[in-house]
Amino acid sequence: VVVDMSCATGLFTRRFAMADIYDRVLGCDYSESMLTEARRRINAEPKLSKLKKTSLDLVRLDVGSIPMQNETVDCLHAGAAMHCWPDLNAAASEIYRVLKPGGRYFATTFLAQYFSMLSNMDGAAGNAPSRQAFQYFASVDTLRDLLVRGGFEREKIQIEVLGNACVVIRAEK
Repeated sequence: VVVDMSCATGLFTRRFAMADIYDRVLGCDYSESMLTEARRRINAEPKLSKLKKTSLDLVRLDVGSIPMQNETVDCLHAGAAMHCWPDLNAAASEIYRVLKPGGRYFATTFLAQYFSMLSNMDGAAGNAPSRQAFQYFASVDTLRDLLVRGGFEREKIQIEVLGNACVVIRAEK
């Protein structure tokens, strides 16, 4: 099982499914409107109706309370999403809980300085991207500590900064 958490329009959900190498791909999001758009895009992709191996489903859920059994997910992906999650500690714990032993968590997010840069570029007060995110990660250590609190072992967490604010996270249960 591969989970695309906070899948939005389902870009990665569709890519995972089109590989047709996984038994099941789940696109998950809290927003019903995002899932509606993901469903529209899935239905518009002819290859997705001809999958031989992979079953593809969309699920509305809160990452802080994932309705899945313990140790059932092989891989969980969260692309540009963590900064939008209201309860990071619950999310990290839930992700760890649902991953199988040896399961992988891959994520991208942004350090706080990214939102500051965008805010400075946007002259319209109130519309600045920095006001649209729930969470601001001061450093790589902040992210690493979050995952450790969720259950991941420090030595099984890799965090890479691309440019000056984009973060790629790889963690193994």
